[in-house]
Amino acid sequence: MFRKNPMKAKLKAGKQLIGVWLNGTGADNAEVLAHAGLDFLAIDQEHGPGGIPQLVDQLRAMSGTETGSILRVPWNDTVYFKKALDAGAEGVIVPMVETAAQARAVVAACTYPPGGIRGAAGGIRGATYGNAKDYKKQAAAELIIAVQVESAAAVERIPDIAAVPGVDMIFIGPRDLSGSIGKLDQFDDPEVKALVRRAEERILKAGKWLASVSYHNTPDQELFDRGYHMIIAGGDFGLLGQGAKRILAAVGR
Repeated sequence: MFRKNPMKAKLKAGKQLIGVWLNGTGADNAEVLAHAGLDFLAIDQEHGPGGIPQLVDQLRAMSGTETGSILRVPWNDTVYFKKALDAGAEGVIVPMVETAAQARAVVAACTYPPGGIRGAAGGIRGATYGNAKDYKKQAAAELIIAVQVESAAAVERIPDIAAVPGVDMIFIGPRDLSGSIGKLDQFDDPEVKALVRRAEERILKAGKWLASVSYHNTPDQELFDRGYHMIIAGGDFGLLGQGAKRILAAVGR
């Protein structure tokens, strides 16, 4: 039997999760951060350079820990979902989901028939190379499907998106959300703040798990206090750079 999803178990128990991005492709970073005790690592293949072989390396590096894996896929692509889930990703974050129809396509691609269209194979890594005999029955129940809302138009459609069966989580992308109203990266702008709050309220009202990234001048604890269930608080590249800068600052450089 493949392992139960530690992220989903914690969320169902009412816990709030904190993790970081894996922006690069290295298994070493994945291993170090997993052993640090984070709830999850979010492997970014939308903006990051990695592909399926690097995903497998990173998942292997995380094995043996209780840190979960959630993959931000490059796009709402049925073929990529199949390859990523077969490789063993425990969750997916799907960028730029604008409509309920797009959300339904995500769920269908991640679900075996008769509920969906995910292609079935035998000895895949996600099913421990065929040793998890109950995999096809358990896969959908253990997977986390998160759709990313990143435009003002998508915020207005949150009730319809959230109503799609199989969508577990709605992830607010504040940067692209700000850009959608012509105010890219202006996180302190009142209109941007109001749009984020509107998205938060609609997601929570719909009863879906609410997720986002840490962003400018908003402490992670404040986001948790506002009802967020999952926060991505930085990334491996940023943590490495900040560590190096602290060393330099300590010697006046």
